[in-house]
Amino acid sequence: MNRHLRRERAAPRSFLARSWVCTASLAFLASCATTGGSIANPPDSGKTLFLGKILTMDDGMTVAEAVSVDERGHILKVGTEQDVREGLGAGAKVVQLEAGQVLMPGFIDPHLHLLPTLLQSVLESHNLAPCLPGPYRIPTATSCESRADVLSTLASIKLSPQAPKDEFVLGMNLDPSRQVFDPLQCGITAKEAAAAGNFMDNPKFYIERCVSKDRPVLILDQSGHLAYVNQRAIDVVCAGQTACPPSTVKAGGGEWAPNNTAPFTGLLKETSGYAPFMAAMQKSLPLAQLQTHPQELLAAYEKEIKPGIQAMRDAGLTTIADGGLVGMSQLNAVKFLAEQEHFPLRVTGVVTYDSAKAEGIQPTGPACDPRQDANCKLPKWLGAGGLKLWVDGSTQGCTAKLAAPYSYSTKGHCSDAGEGRADFENMQAIVTAMSAQWMTKAWRVQLHANGNDANQWAIDAFALLQQKAQNEHPVLFIHNTVGQEQLSKNLGDLIKGNYVAPNGQKAPAVKAHVTHLIGHVAYWGHAFRGMLGEAAANNLDPVGFDRDQGIPFSFHSDSMVTPPRPLWFVEQAVTRRTWAYPSLEERGTLGLEKHAATVEEALRAITIEPARQHELDGWVGSIEQGKVADFVVLGDNPLDYGPKKKDPTQIHKIPVVETYLSGQPTSKNP
Repeated sequence: MNRHLRRERAAPRSFLARSWVCTASLAFLASCATTGGSIANPPDSGKTLFLGKILTMDDGMTVAEAVSVDERGHILKVGTEQDVREGLGAGAKVVQLEAGQVLMPGFIDPHLHLLPTLLQSVLESHNLAPCLPGPYRIPTATSCESRADVLSTLASIKLSPQAPKDEFVLGMNLDPSRQVFDPLQCGITAKEAAAAGNFMDNPKFYIERCVSKDRPVLILDQSGHLAYVNQRAIDVVCAGQTACPPSTVKAGGGEWAPNNTAPFTGLLKETSGYAPFMAAMQKSLPLAQLQTHPQELLAAYEKEIKPGIQAMRDAGLTTIADGGLVGMSQLNAVKFLAEQEHFPLRVTGVVTYDSAKAEGIQPTGPACDPRQDANCKLPKWLGAGGLKLWVDGSTQGCTAKLAAPYSYSTKGHCSDAGEGRADFENMQAIVTAMSAQWMTKAWRVQLHANGNDANQWAIDAFALLQQKAQNEHPVLFIHNTVGQEQLSKNLGDLIKGNYVAPNGQKAPAVKAHVTHLIGHVAYWGHAFRGMLGEAAANNLDPVGFDRDQGIPFSFHSDSMVTPPRPLWFVEQAVTRRTWAYPSLEERGTLGLEKHAATVEEALRAITIEPARQHELDGWVGSIEQGKVADFVVLGDNPLDYGPKKKDPTQIHKIPVVETYLSGQPTSKNP
């Protein structure tokens, strides 16, 4: 990654030669052994001076020439080269950027799911994701072209003949919203297909014909909000149960979908819907062990998950937020990862509100704070200070909670979905669920809400909660996918303290932010035209409404839903291009005139804004004195792209040259 960076000492030429020999052989040790004794460290030998074009991403969007960093990774000074060099000793190391390169704050992904992201590679041929469009194509172990339709994708799952018949078959990332449905495969006749209906009506029939009828099969949808099983899997889960589905399914907002002829079609909605199947197979399959033994799982598959970690580093990420850790076991697993010596990322955790209640989990931060302790080197594990709650499901999974003027089309993939569904009975149930934890005023609260009605419920719930107790921590609307101008005005009023809650009283101002899964536009935008209509599709991830109402916004991957590639987010937000499946033909843009972000806005949405959303902005997110030296070096300046500049459809090609944590290059890590 760092082949184009020059590294030298800020020292006289007579010292340079001696220093080069020592550092080359002893990997930048602070002193060199000599035959007559030792030479004292030159002044400031633990400091580093970065020179070149520096995009600080501070509030003034300052472009600096130099930044100095101390041995603990604290930023000492930012400004012109002359100013920053002043008073700096001869021993300071110098990192000189090449012409055209820029230094920025390291990128931040404010919402992803780290453990499932890393474990995708463990499943190998059972990763059923469709191809990404051409500009974003990533090489995979198996050809994605063979995964263009649902049934041939299912049929590609390889079963081990030696496996016991009671061992689960697990697949992940199936996406019927983008993979076409051709029922006349897997030996299915036209008569059988007519009786069975489409895949979403009767997934267990198609799984039994294309994968297995004898072994239990669980297929996870790419959205993370749906799953599909055969009858054998249902039998395994229900064996010995007094009631099936278990009561935990409905209590968690999930469902085992029925139809007119069968109590269970094999379609499972929401995490609580498929959690019993994960529990049933936890002894035999790796992904299922996320619920009970995640740390052991990570250790066992260290080699397989390493490329996923490197891919995030290579995308310029230095900080990520894991947005839905279930209990202490998963929290400790992510903490374990972050604390490994060569792990190249900082991680902050967000815990599911119900597991925090059940296990008595309290909010935490990093082990030390550089703002309060001059000797502190900011840890990579930043603690878990956020709570996560799901208001609705997945837009592409037909489970987003919609309201007029939007609803799912009566034709196509979500033909029976109507206005979708919520994970709660009503808005007041959200208030009831969150009240005790909100009253502590100790947590950041983050609500997953895709549909316009789900977002309105969230606005009303936060307004009522803020009337109960004024929480000064940020609250985060995750996704805010299906946009509506009045909805954004309501959210803007909530931020300003002008919103009238359902009880008729104004709510005190709430520090509300939004983070958009901007990949919805690129990967699903054309599909949403058919599922939701042109108006709703044009208002996906409504950056223009955010801008009008002064709503701070960021962009995220929700990985494993989309790849964690921040420069892709920038390009997708600026261009709002979309592609059709399965042809992968580009099909114009969505809401470009109203909702296109500027490059500057998009860069702030992957740096300082997500830092603020997670209360990390005292340490990271911008390059300012007193903060931590987490940087990314890019091979070109993103601000040179846009209207009347370089072609913004090429932003994804900007090379990531290097990332730094606490001023140290991560590419040195094995």
